[in-house]
Amino acid sequence: MAINNVAQKIRNVNRLRHILHIFAKHGFGYIVDRLNIDQNLIGQRIIKIVLAKKKDVFAIPVPIRIRKMMEELGPTFIKLGQILSTRPDLIPLAFCQELEKLQNEVPAFTYKEVKERVEKEFRKPVEQLFRNFSFEPIAAASLSQVHLAESISGDKLAVKVQRPGIGEIIRADLDILYMLAQLAEKHIEESRIYTPTAVVDEFKKTILKEIDFSIEAKNIDRFRRNFKDDNVVYILKVFHQLSTKKVLTMERLEGVKVSNVGAIAHLGLDQKQIAKNGADAILKQIFVRGFFHADPHPGNIFILKDGRIAFVDFGMVGRIDAETRGQFSDILVSIIQRDANGIVETFVSMGAVEEDFGVKKLSLDLTDFIESYYEIPLKELRMDQFFPDFVNIISQNQIKVSPDFFLLSKALVTIEGVGKKLYPDFNAVSQAKPFVKKLVSERYSTKNIIRGLKGFLKGLYILTNLLPRDLTLILNKIKKGTLRIEFEHKGLEDLISQMDKISNRLAFSLVIAALIIGSSIVLQINNGPMLFDFPVLGVVGFIAAGIMGLWLAVIILRSGRL
Repeated sequence: MAINNVAQKIRNVNRLRHILHIFAKHGFGYIVDRLNIDQNLIGQRIIKIVLAKKKDVFAIPVPIRIRKMMEELGPTFIKLGQILSTRPDLIPLAFCQELEKLQNEVPAFTYKEVKERVEKEFRKPVEQLFRNFSFEPIAAASLSQVHLAESISGDKLAVKVQRPGIGEIIRADLDILYMLAQLAEKHIEESRIYTPTAVVDEFKKTILKEIDFSIEAKNIDRFRRNFKDDNVVYILKVFHQLSTKKVLTMERLEGVKVSNVGAIAHLGLDQKQIAKNGADAILKQIFVRGFFHADPHPGNIFILKDGRIAFVDFGMVGRIDAETRGQFSDILVSIIQRDANGIVETFVSMGAVEEDFGVKKLSLDLTDFIESYYEIPLKELRMDQFFPDFVNIISQNQIKVSPDFFLLSKALVTIEGVGKKLYPDFNAVSQAKPFVKKLVSERYSTKNIIRGLKGFLKGLYILTNLLPRDLTLILNKIKKGTLRIEFEHKGLEDLISQMDKISNRLAFSLVIAALIIGSSIVLQINNGPMLFDFPVLGVVGFIAAGIMGLWLAVIILRSGRL
C-alpha cells in the first residue's frame, strides 16, 4: 500500500511539473513563481519553470491564452473552464465568453479498450450483452465516447463508455488543483477574494458526479417522469440492466440536431413551432419543475421526425427550489416593468446584498442599466446582449447569488439563440412571460399566502413554547456563573502565523546579538586556546553569529519583506 502511495505521489509531481510547464508556456509563469512551489515540495527544487519569452505569446489576449492552456491541460481543466464559463461572479465576463468556446473533442480510444471496459463492468463478453456493437464511436469526448449497439431483444441503443483511467487522472488533477489553490490563497493576496479552495471544492463535487454515469441515469429517469405526459418533449429511456457507473446504455434517438436548420426544413417540420416548443420545454424545466438541463446548447437538443424535442447528455443539471424560482420571477417581472427598485428589493430579500454595502450604488447602476434599454421594445430586446450586461452589474456589485442563477440566465440566452436560428422573429421574453406571470400569480395566491401564514404561526407557536424554558436555563447559568459565550475568529490565522514568524526572528536575532557580545568579551579576556593570537572560543562565536546572521538575512530577502 505504501509503495502505491509513493508511486501516486511521484505521478502527481510529474503531472504538476507538466501543468506548471503549460502555465509558463502560455505566459503565466509569473503566477507560478508567486506560488513559491519550490518551498513547498520537501525542500528540493523538483519543479523548474522557464518563463515564456516569446513576445508573440503576450500579444494574444489573456482570455484566449487561458482557453488554449486549458485545452492543452486536458479533461479536468476543460471541465473546470466550462463550469467557470457559467460563473461571471467569479471571473470577468470576457473570460466567461471565451471559455464557452472550449473544445471537448479528442481522439477516440480503441475498440479493444471499449470492449475491456464493458466486459470488466458486467463480467460478461460483449457478445452476450449486445447483438451488435459498433467498432467505431459516433462521438468522442474527453470523458467518454458513444457507440451504437443493439440489444439481444432487438432494441436500438447508444452506449456511452467512460474513457479508461479518466477517473484516476481527474482525482490526481483535483489534488494538484487543491494544492495550487491553497498556495494561491497563502502567497497571492489578491486571489483570496475569489476563495480558490472553495471553487475547487465546488468543482470537485460537480466533476465527480459527471463521471458517475449512475447519477446521469437517475437524472434522465427524473426528466422522463417530469415529461411523461408531454406531447412535445421526448426523454430517452435508460436501460438500467446494461448500465453501471462507467457504462450508460440508452435508447438510440433517430433525429437531427436543432442547429441543423436545413435538415429540419427537409423533414417538412414547422420551424416556428419547433422554436416555441423548444423554448417552452426549457422554461417548463426552470419555472415548473425546478430541475433543468444545465447545458442546453444546440448539440444537446435533437428534433425527432415527428417534431418532438429530445434532450441528451444529462451529466450536468441545475436545481432551483420554489422560493428561488419565485425570486427569479420577481427579478424578471421587475426587468420587464423596468423597475430598478424592485430588483434591488428582491436581492435584499434574498440576502444577496448587505444593507450597509452598495445598495445605493446597486440601485443607481440598475437604473442606468434599465434606462439604456428603455427605448427598446420588448419584442426587439436581445437576451444575448441584455443578460450579459445585467450579470456584469451583479458581478461588479459583488451580489451573492446562487450559481444556478447564472445557469438560468445562460439557459434563457440559449433559448433565444436556438429560437432565432429556426425562426428569425422569435422572442424569448414574450415566450417566457406566461411562465413568469403564472409563477408570480401562484406565489401570491390566497392558497400560497395561507400556507405561508400556517408555517409562520407554527414557528411562532414552537418559539413561544421553547422561549420560557430557554430563558430559565440562561438565567440559572448566569446565577451560577457558568454562562459561557463562544466566538469564532475569521481571518486571524494569517496574523497568528505572521506573529509566530516575527517572534521567532526576534528570538533568533537576540541569540545572534548575544553570541556577538559574548564573543567580544571572550576576545577581550584573551584567555584559553588561541588561534592566530585570538581566543578560539571568541572566533568560533563570531563565525557562528555571522553564519546565523547571513541565514536570517537570506530568509528575510526571500520573503520579499525587508
